[in-house]
Amino acid sequence: MTRLTTLSTALGLTGLMLAMLTALAGGAATIVVLGFALMALGFMGAVFGAAAALGRVLETIR
Repeated sequence: MTRLTTLSTALGLTGLMLAMLTALAGGAATIVVLGFALMALGFMGAVFGAAAALGRVLETIR
C-alpha cells in the first residue's frame, strides 16, 4: 500500500471508531459528525490512493 492509502485507511478507521464509540456513549452529536467526516475523508483518500496505484500498474504493463 502506498503511504497515502495507508494514512487514509488509518484516518478513516479512526473516524469510524470515534463516531461509533461516541454514539454508544451518548456523546455530543458534534463529535459523531466529526467522526463521520474523518471517515469520509479517509475513504476518499483511500480511493484516490488506489486509483493512483492502479494507474502506475497500468503504465508498467505497457
